[in-house]
Amino acid sequence: MISSRFAPFFLAWALLGGMPAALANEGAQGPRFALPIDCVPGASCFVQNYVDHDPSPAWRDYACGARTYDGHDGTDFRVPSMAAVRAGVAVLAAADGVVAGVRDGMTDVSIRETGKEAVKNRECGNGLVLRHADGWETQYCHLAQGSVAVRRGQTVRAGERLGLVGLSGLTEFPHLHLTIRRQGKAVDPFAPAPVAGACGSGQTLWDAATAQALAYRRRVLLNHGFSDRALTMAEVENLPPDAGRPNGQSSALVAWVRMIGLEPGDAARLTLRAPDGTVIAERLQPALERAQAQSLSLIGRKRPAPGWPAGTYRAEYQITNAGQTVFSQAFSLNIAAEAPAN
Repeated sequence: MISSRFAPFFLAWALLGGMPAALANEGAQGPRFALPIDCVPGASCFVQNYVDHDPSPAWRDYACGARTYDGHDGTDFRVPSMAAVRAGVAVLAAADGVVAGVRDGMTDVSIRETGKEAVKNRECGNGLVLRHADGWETQYCHLAQGSVAVRRGQTVRAGERLGLVGLSGLTEFPHLHLTIRRQGKAVDPFAPAPVAGACGSGQTLWDAATAQALAYRRRVLLNHGFSDRALTMAEVENLPPDAGRPNGQSSALVAWVRMIGLEPGDAARLTLRAPDGTVIAERLQPALERAQAQSLSLIGRKRPAPGWPAGTYRAEYQITNAGQTVFSQAFSLNIAAEAPAN
């Protein structure tokens, strides 16, 4: 039985480097912005981090959650893995505008491999800025190398392709970082006129369809699956589709679940059942003392001497908080009968 959990990641800064711009404190009734990435929120992409609304060294998103970090000035739209990046996920203009600046040519690589100094003053990675009417602008960061599809001075329309999601700049996982600004100050599209200490917002800069699609979600399932061995977070991030899928002779059978946005008090249980319903492995992770940006939970068992019996194996993942079930997910794997030897 194996379990692994990881601390928050620190992601994107401004296109030209430096500290994030201060959040706008005054009401800002700007244009309505469309979804800036070609995906289905909650299915093929997820909001990993929101704008930080806490002026202290602590952090708080607009819904009083911990889905942000100190000084974060934008919204991070995460894709499930590098497999999605390789398939290509388009970054789209959130509104009509004119390209004010671009950068391309930076390598798609995690700063876990290169270190932060390698991207100093280029933290946004490959990206661009669009200028809109009345002092508004949008900034798009971490695009894939060679994917930027617009040039400085070009006029673009909302929904037009700007590039592809990548892993360039100050980031450890593939995502689009979007910052919206007015007169140089960052504005949270989910709460453009925040009230100090308030949770949630009655206002939005998103268009109606996007606002509905991006409704705040707690405890988000990023992905899950089965493997023939224990995986690290980096391996899950880079796993090709169906790679390591167990069969009847695999040395181990491992179920794994990757979550984002776990909350204090959350306790997770991961159970693996044989085709006859028998529990063959189980792991209970104790209640968290603090919020967790992302986590990887694994449970597994070594192969019995005769091999894995054919049938459907079921994994059950459950999170409880204060005695109540707050999230659950089940998934299965079918292992076919082995063909008899000649």
